[in-house]
Amino acid sequence: MKKVFSFISGMLTGAVISGVLVLLLTPESGEGVRNTINEKIQRTKSDIEVAAQQKRKELENELARLRQS
Repeated sequence: MKKVFSFISGMLTGAVISGVLVLLLTPESGEGVRNTINEKIQRTKSDIEVAAQQKRKELENELARLRQS
């Protein structure tokens, strides 16, 4: 278990460090990077909201079906 935790910890640390390096070394301007990040965040947020609404409808339908049984 300790090996798994150590591996995951190292992987996350490496991901954070590489992400910071990419942001620092990118040829795009700071404003461009911020705009790109904000667009991706908004798109992801929208996708999550749509998925949550779909799952809620599925669960409500399942609940209604179970109540009728």
